[in-house]
Amino acid sequence: MDRFKVEEPMSQEKVNLNRRSLFASSAGGAVTAVLAGKLAGSENREGKPSGMKITNLKTYMFNVVTGPVRLDSNTGQPISSGFKTWLFLKLETNAGVSGWGEGSGEWISPIVETAIHGWKELLVGRDPLDVTAICDDITDRIPWKGGPIIGSAIAAVNMALYDIAGKSLDVPVHQLLGGRQRDRILIYDNGGLNFDSIDQARSQSRAAVESGARGLKGNPLEGRTWAMDRRELDHCVDIVRAVREDVGDDVELLLDTHGSPAPELSLAFAHAVSPYRPLFLEEPCKVGSVDVLKEISQKSPVPIATGEKLFAYRDFKEVIDARACAFLQPDISHCFGIDNFLDLSRVAEYAQMLMAPHNASGPIHFAALLQADAVVRNFLIQEVSGTWFRRFDEFIEHDFRLQEGFVNLPTRPGLGIEVKEKDIAKLPYDKAMTYRQYRHADGSWKGW
Repeated sequence: MDRFKVEEPMSQEKVNLNRRSLFASSAGGAVTAVLAGKLAGSENREGKPSGMKITNLKTYMFNVVTGPVRLDSNTGQPISSGFKTWLFLKLETNAGVSGWGEGSGEWISPIVETAIHGWKELLVGRDPLDVTAICDDITDRIPWKGGPIIGSAIAAVNMALYDIAGKSLDVPVHQLLGGRQRDRILIYDNGGLNFDSIDQARSQSRAAVESGARGLKGNPLEGRTWAMDRRELDHCVDIVRAVREDVGDDVELLLDTHGSPAPELSLAFAHAVSPYRPLFLEEPCKVGSVDVLKEISQKSPVPIATGEKLFAYRDFKEVIDARACAFLQPDISHCFGIDNFLDLSRVAEYAQMLMAPHNASGPIHFAALLQADAVVRNFLIQEVSGTWFRRFDEFIEHDFRLQEGFVNLPTRPGLGIEVKEKDIAKLPYDKAMTYRQYRHADGSWKGW
């Protein structure tokens, strides 16, 4: 293992800017910067490979209980599952260094797992420091360039390769990506705002703030019984008003309508809640028409955020070019991983859009986000579930600390975590996830 260690201090003469490895420019055209001196420990002056090879891959798919299945109060049908399915990937090397990635996608996790194992022959035998080259090589061989399946599978591989690179070079991933722009990451709690009732909303919001959250997100308008349900709109406005009065002006409120309302209902809601200063209204309409999204953005007094249901670079670029939202929300475990995430952030920065990354998965995903968030210049705020955050130590060893609304940036090598492999190997897996039934009173579909 000594051949992977870095000798410090290192003179400028030893700096190696060889472009052949993970630090190359990725497909979107963004250049991934690196502390070039670290490279000299893994590659000799002639640019020969590091000697490391990927020898095997393993996946772990398991269920994490979320609580009882929630039922729609109007239809009695389920609107949630009682668990989430997480998918972890482990890449092993002949140097004894392993890397971890995550491609969790609830109902799609089994298909993503199959895709990853189908790529074994494209991974085993490769030098894991060729991060971008390996991921590009896989996607180049596949005629379908987008979508959540390929996007999630590549994301897991990309994270795991970066984890190996950081560990083998004894640096955190954010240093391989050009160095941190910030020392801590501003977060919000995506379960901190409840829309069932005013009393529950107040109680849950207070608890989240007391536990350290300075941003609270919830899902308004989901109880609507038809497309223009004024009663549901008024109910949700009352809750936003009550929570704002309760938590004060120093706590951010974020509203996520999950891409399901009619644009007219979202706009009516945006105008009604604007006096209570929500940070943004997320996914105010179904994915599909950038023109509709742009129209909402132009008419809404509340900034619009979107992006969790977009995957490939071209999907995001259309939204960015139209400046159809204020805040972009790529999901690093679905949008082809760290490389594509950073490409998107730079294009968004040019359009003066801020990044508010989506996060509804597990701890490896969160660890990768922290490393990427640290280097993004146009970063705004990071989503995390307060409930999951408090449970992360069941699955990984980590140094995450929540203080005053911020999570510290881990400085351990790689992604900054160690997966509790023996523990997750024992966790149950059940294919029978409950499918959500978002329906209006007349039985028609209203959901995502």
